[in-house]
Amino acid sequence: MDIFEFLLYPYATPQFFAENWTEIALFIPGKSRDKFAGLFGWNQLNQLLNYHFIPYPNLRFSLDGESLPATPSHQWLERLHQGATLIIDSVHERVPELEKLVADVREQTGYRSQINLYCSPSDQQGFNCHYDTHDVLILQIEGEKDWFVFPETVPFPVTGMRSKDQIPPDVPPYLECRLQPGDLLYIPRGHWHYAIASSNPSRDDYSPSLHLTLGIDCQTGLDWMNWLGKELQENTQWRASLPVIPSGDRTAVQPYLEKLRDRLLEFLEDPETITGYLDDLNYRDRTPLPFAFPHQLGSQIFDFGLETRFIPSALHPVQIISLEDHQTQVIIGAKQATIKGIPTDVVEKLFRPGGFSLLDLADWCPSLDVETGVIPLLTRLVTQGILFVDGSSSIEE
Repeated sequence: MDIFEFLLYPYATPQFFAENWTEIALFIPGKSRDKFAGLFGWNQLNQLLNYHFIPYPNLRFSLDGESLPATPSHQWLERLHQGATLIIDSVHERVPELEKLVADVREQTGYRSQINLYCSPSDQQGFNCHYDTHDVLILQIEGEKDWFVFPETVPFPVTGMRSKDQIPPDVPPYLECRLQPGDLLYIPRGHWHYAIASSNPSRDDYSPSLHLTLGIDCQTGLDWMNWLGKELQENTQWRASLPVIPSGDRTAVQPYLEKLRDRLLEFLEDPETITGYLDDLNYRDRTPLPFAFPHQLGSQIFDFGLETRFIPSALHPVQIISLEDHQTQVIIGAKQATIKGIPTDVVEKLFRPGGFSLLDLADWCPSLDVETGVIPLLTRLVTQGILFVDGSSSIEE
C-alpha cells in the first residue's frame, strides 16, 4: 500500500495533493484507534527513555511555551508532573518502524522528512501559537489533543523566517479539531497553530497525549539557487575576485559582472544543469544503509548453501545503468558498484524486492561459475553493504 494511502485513509491521496498540500489544513478522523499502533506506543517510548542515551537538545522539555534547560534523567518524571511537554527530535533514527515510514515518505515525495515525538500531560499547552517552515502531519498515538489552526501571514516561509519574530493573525482559527488515537492532522508550512492536551473530567480521564509529528521539508527555488552556487564554486572564473572599485568608480566591475551574467545564463540553459540538480535530489538525505554483521565482515554469508537468499535494502531505491563492454553500474544510497560478466536484465533481478537465492541466480545465468563468479560477486556486494543476506532465508521456510 502507498504510504500516503495508509496515512490519509479514508481521505483520497490524489485529492489531498490537489486540494490540501501546501494550501489548507486537513483533519482526518481515523477509522480505528489503533491505526498507528504498529508504528509507536508507550512501550517504545519506555524503551527509549530506559535504554537509550538521547542527549539534549534532542530530548528536551517545554513548559508554558518556553524550552527548558537540559534536564537530568532523574528529573524527567518531575518535569512531566509539573506539566512540561517531553520532546524527542528525530525519533525515527531510533525506531525501525518510524525509519521505514520516513524512507517511504521520502520515496513518495522526493524530499527529506523526519519524525519528532511529543508527550504532554493533560490540559497542558506545550508551545505558543507558531508556524513551521515545513509541512507537517500529526499522528495521534495515545490520549487526546485539541488543535487550533490559523491562516498564514507569511506565505511559504523558509528557514530563518522565524515565527517568533512575527505576530500571529488576529482572526479566529479556520480549523479546530480534537485528535484522538488513530486521527491525523495536516498543517501546511506557514500556517499558525497551537495545541492543548485534552482531558475528559466526566469520564475521569486525564490521560497524557502522545503524538508523532512527521515533518516534510520540501526543496524550494532558493535551494536550487544554493545548489547552483556550490556547482559554480568548481569554476575558477566564479571564484576569482571582482575588480577593485576605487573611490566608488564602477567602470571596471560592471562589465565584469555582465560577463559573469552571460556565463550564468549559458550555464542555466544547459540541460545538464537541471538534470544534475534532479539527480542530486534523488540521492540526498537518504536513510543510511544499515549495518548487517557478521555478513558485512565476510562471515557466514553462505551458511544456507545454494538456498542462501539475498535481498536489497527496503529503504533505498536502486539505480541500474547499462555500460559498455558488458558492464552494469549499480547505485544505491551513497554506494555504487560495477558488475561485469552478467547481463543487465539479470542484475536487475538481483535487486527485486522479493530477493533471490543462489539457485535463482544459477537459473538466470547458467554460464556463470558458482565458485569463481557467483560467490566472489555476492561476497563483494554484501561486504560493501549493497546487498544483504536474508536472515529468514531458507527456501523451505
